[in-house]
Amino acid sequence: MNQIVAETGTPVYIYDAATVERRYAEVREAFPSFEILYSMKANPSFALVGLLKQLGAGAEIASGGELHLAGEVGFDPLDVVFAGPGKSDRELEEAIVAGLFAINVESFRELARIVRISKLVRVPARVALRINTSAGLSRAGVGSAGPLHEQMAGGPSKFGIDEEKLETLSRFLGEPGIDVVGIHIYTASQILDADEVVANAERTAAAARHLENLTGREIMSIDFGGGLGVPHYDDERHLDLSSLGARVEEVFAPFKKQGTRLMIELGRYLVSECGVYVTRIVELKESRSERYVITDGGINQFVRPVLMKVNHEAAVVNRLDDPPVLATRVTGPLCTPIDVLSKEIEVPESTAIDDLVGVMNAGAYGYSMSPQLFLSHPSPAEVMILDGRVVTIRRRGEYGDLLRDQEPLPGSV
Repeated sequence: MNQIVAETGTPVYIYDAATVERRYAEVREAFPSFEILYSMKANPSFALVGLLKQLGAGAEIASGGELHLAGEVGFDPLDVVFAGPGKSDRELEEAIVAGLFAINVESFRELARIVRISKLVRVPARVALRINTSAGLSRAGVGSAGPLHEQMAGGPSKFGIDEEKLETLSRFLGEPGIDVVGIHIYTASQILDADEVVANAERTAAAARHLENLTGREIMSIDFGGGLGVPHYDDERHLDLSSLGARVEEVFAPFKKQGTRLMIELGRYLVSECGVYVTRIVELKESRSERYVITDGGINQFVRPVLMKVNHEAAVVNRLDDPPVLATRVTGPLCTPIDVLSKEIEVPESTAIDDLVGVMNAGAYGYSMSPQLFLSHPSPAEVMILDGRVVTIRRRGEYGDLLRDQEPLPGSV
């Protein structure tokens, strides 16, 4: 770690390619009937997306920017699906013209817009219906994401078409240039209960049969948004992926036999544990019996612990051999009391200025999710450990970057 930081400086995101490769291989083995789609929103860093593509993943995108990135990385459009509840006309047109395998439709109004745009550009569009099932997690709100558990089905939602409204689909089935190729269901993220995942699979299978009855033909594709979680707390455990995969495969076996294209979309599960956010200690202080470690990087560069109220394991990574004994709060340099990377970790008595604090599980929703312009600190570098080499995949920001795309007050300079 010291050697990497000596080359890159701090703050820095460090990603381990071998961890991504191992996690992808585990999913591939556990879900042999499924294509793996990488949810690019988890971490859209060019090199990391390229690594997943190289391993064999397709892509699940959620914006025109991610569509552009998918093209730059070299994904086959037929291995890309486009989800998201607020797609603009421009994004829909770009997706149609690109020939994506499916635009995951979140409402019948969106479907009507796709019909209109498809006619204008004279390019047929493939769509999958994102369905908001009537049931969701049986224990919503339980897990690493605490009270902000990201549930996206089973109640009122901006995501998907309410299951009970599917009969309305009939008025679109005769539209030329529109092909309803399947369904997309994503109940929730960060699920660590295998039974919940299997229940979601069963709901998805039932919805697929319902769509077959409505359209009068076998379904071409099922996008099963897995939502598999990663542990953050001591009492949480990794999913038994082999056992879970066998149960999910059994649910979808009839569709596999009829030639349905099965897809599972994963983001955090593939990349979260590959990453560590490393910051340098710039101040040590004690205030009314509470100890503080203040670092050169804060929530402007890794906002998830505060925004999502999620605990991320942290440690003084250059002193891992020293016993941690002092309860300490880790904060960044920002002028706000919410700038807390960890409410409490134990650090060694030997902890000193210039030591390094590493925040784990930083490979997902780190760099791109954070408000990096807040307080005008330069952006952190990103590096990847690849085949034993440290490769810079995004340069460190400079002060000049903060003025990029801005114009001065006329006549002021």
